[in-house]
Amino acid sequence: MAISFDDVVLAAIGALIGLAVTLPVTYLVIDRIIERREKKRLEPIERTARERLKSKLGVGSLTTLLITLSIDVRTSMEEKRAMSKEVSQLYISRLKSFQSDLEMLLGIYNNVLSVEVEQITGSVISQIEHLQEDLQYLIELHPRNTTETHVDHIEHLILLTVQLTKKELDVLGGGNDQIHALESWLVEQGKKHEHIEPEDPIEVSGKHTLV
Repeated sequence: MAISFDDVVLAAIGALIGLAVTLPVTYLVIDRIIERREKKRLEPIERTARERLKSKLGVGSLTTLLITLSIDVRTSMEEKRAMSKEVSQLYISRLKSFQSDLEMLLGIYNNVLSVEVEQITGSVISQIEHLQEDLQYLIELHPRNTTETHVDHIEHLILLTVQLTKKELDVLGGGNDQIHALESWLVEQGKKHEHIEPEDPIEVSGKHTLV
């Protein structure tokens, strides 16, 4: 049976149609294989990133420092004595170190950390910066002791930071009873130290106001 020109044309069209259907499916399969391989390759790096963040944020590290700071500023106010410049500067230095470490971890592992983790870590960093400004104000205020308004503000910042830390540790899979207990303790401290008489607003070096 002779093959006509029309048969050739129809065969060519059929091949092109088959190719048009097959190529996207083939590319999709290849993309999925590459994606799975890349995800598997990045899994150890992601685990390392999560562990390093958990270590930096958890009890025995940042959270413990914040609790100690809360106790020190409250005690200095109640005893009507200024916290020494050296102690305030030490807290600032340690907070800067935590801030630098967290920023470094975000920079190194930004390709494996989730958007949620990056956002929460950014919020923690923001609170740490805020606390540094408040401590710098303590240094500028010295030798006068700080006011209850200022202490309340610092404790509120510490509580926010601990709550953000707890949220991030839960996302990272490292939340524990100690973090929840620290949060509860800070909440109780806030209730215990509520004061009715308002004080004048305070503007600190970061241009935020304490009221």
